Amino acid sequence: MEELKRLLIQAGDEYLTGLSNRGMVKRAYKDLEQETPEVSWNGNEAEVRLKDAVCRIKVPLGDSACSCPSRSMCRHRIAAMIFLRKGLEGESGEKTSDEKINPEKELLSVPLRRLQQACRIKAYREFLSHIERGEYPRIEEGSTVTVQIPWENVTVKLLSPLEYSTCTCYSRELCAHKAQAILAYQLLKKTITPGQLKTLEDNRENPDRETVLQAVRSIKEGIRLQLMTGLSRLSPEAEESMERLAVICHGAGLPAFESRFRGAAVEFRQYFTRSAAFREADLMGRLLFLYRDAVRLEQAGPEEMRSLAGTFRDTYERVPPLHLMGVGSSYFKNKTGYEGERYYFLELEQKKWYTWTDARPSFYEGIRRRPPGNEEHAQAPWGLNCSRGKMMELEFYLTDAKAAKGGRLSVSRETKSEIVGNRDLSGKEIREMVIWDYRLLFQRQMIQNREPVLAGAVHCKKGRFDTVKQRFDMEIYDVQGNCLHVAVTYSKEERLTIRVLERLSGRLDRQEDSPLVFFGIPYLEEGKICLYPVEYFDGAGLCPSVNGSESGQENRIDAGALSAGVIRAAEQCLQEIRVTLSDLFQSGLRSVQPETLSQMYSMEREAAGLGLHLAGEELSRLRGQLESQRHQIKSDPEPVIGIWVRLMEYITMGLQRTQMDLAMAGMRENSLEGEETYESE
Repeated sequence: MEELKRLLIQAGDEYLTGLSNRGMVKRAYKDLEQETPEVSWNGNEAEVRLKDAVCRIKVPLGDSACSCPSRSMCRHRIAAMIFLRKGLEGESGEKTSDEKINPEKELLSVPLRRLQQACRIKAYREFLSHIERGEYPRIEEGSTVTVQIPWENVTVKLLSPLEYSTCTCYSRELCAHKAQAILAYQLLKKTITPGQLKTLEDNRENPDRETVLQAVRSIKEGIRLQLMTGLSRLSPEAEESMERLAVICHGAGLPAFESRFRGAAVEFRQYFTRSAAFREADLMGRLLFLYRDAVRLEQAGPEEMRSLAGTFRDTYERVPPLHLMGVGSSYFKNKTGYEGERYYFLELEQKKWYTWTDARPSFYEGIRRRPPGNEEHAQAPWGLNCSRGKMMELEFYLTDAKAAKGGRLSVSRETKSEIVGNRDLSGKEIREMVIWDYRLLFQRQMIQNREPVLAGAVHCKKGRFDTVKQRFDMEIYDVQGNCLHVAVTYSKEERLTIRVLERLSGRLDRQEDSPLVFFGIPYLEEGKICLYPVEYFDGAGLCPSVNGSESGQENRIDAGALSAGVIRAAEQCLQEIRVTLSDLFQSGLRSVQPETLSQMYSMEREAAGLGLHLAGEELSRLRGQLESQRHQIKSDPEPVIGIWVRLMEYITMGLQRTQMDLAMAGMRENSLEGEETYESE
């Protein structure tokens, strides 16, 4: 009873406001003016009878009960506490002092690890980001500690006991906002430091080693089974096996492995449904490189393990105000189980590309979590009062925006937008970004990094649709006569894109050449520079003179002394080695065919003759291991898989290099034909 009386004397109006709200405390005072409650003390409780309710007040005060149907703190309980407090003040002559109720001790004793878990990854990183920039929440101390978190637009009132603290998000649990408020209070009292918060976050990013090693064992066992059995002997359950390994990786904190296994599951599905999109060599390479990285995980230290594991979500940090212009949008669908739309924006001050991606999962066994709508007419993000289609025609500012690595924008409530007007694709900023000499794509590493590019074209050949490859291809040329292939492979989603390009090609065929600018993503294919088109627009007024700065001698690309014929021979040899390894993947290590071994021997000699000595040596080792294990009942596949992995790494890097060299050699030949003028056909 004494403890209850002490708490009641200490419970001032500020504390009661924290338990409920200011309006409820005022209502309780008015109710007491019209009645005199009856009080009876029963041990550590006090029963207070009001006109329309009976309250049982006990320690802690937040645990008090009332006969009314309210599930939260009601006006009856507040009125009962005020009445009891006034009565005790009259008996003892002691006035209420808010300073006597101080939640400091309890708030400072909350473990840092518990607060980190309550924040979860996103809120904790956001809090840490603001603290590192010197942006602290506003704190008012008293019997209730009031914390205003501006970036979340919430107010938290921290009380003792802690479980009766309130938040404007109305959560009764220890929500992320309450956890951030307690962290801010502990920083204010200097019981923790920003450095401790950063260290704790760095340590959380390290996956648990024992859990990772268990996952690695499952990964190696699963892939080993696939490689030993052979693709031709696998059942459709192989797809489920990949999904199971993806789930194991998710539980072990290995998001990079999870997405790659989901991609493997998609490829197995393509194989068993006889999809034309299936590529045997791609699946083989995926499994071998997954096995390689699993072996690396076993031997990795904390830093390398964190790098190999990847992250579930990118960290989005606040960026300075952005001046954006919409340029184009495209549909995407990847093998990791996601599809959606990607929107491209040019930041006019920085001359940097930003993107916003609206993605949805597509790997839930045929069930769409969020059905796609008409994206062009869907609502634009960041409070822009227009459709997404209209958004791409605008120029606007974003303040308090958040972006991840690579310029990926997020949609948050704090981000504000201001429309400047319609975009101007003939402005100075666009003119400076357009590339009229495709050799610069190599110099600026745009192809290697697959960066968005504005490619100027002074001449376009009539495009054609290849019915065998199901692919539309249109050649465009720069001021030096260098060729770039605008190419789109047919799919249901790309049907409209191909139709637009066909109409453009037909129109250009009927009229004189006029400069155009194509916006898209460059890449290499079959020794050619290709561009996946996202948008195109008129280039009149943007095209420089032929003798301009971009067509000078300093931009000449030297592809080296090797001729295109030598490069193509090396490329053909690497492709044949890959086919031989694909045959091994089909049959499996348990059933190696004599023809495969014979083909390996032939490829050894051919590779050595072309100067691909490492490929020849690895093929010799692989053939020797396979021959020694052919008639063994039990054999260790580890040495064979290790050599197999090294060969695939060599082939992958070699083919990338030959593609680059062929494209550069082609440009060199074009530039030697004539560097000052381009004569159209």
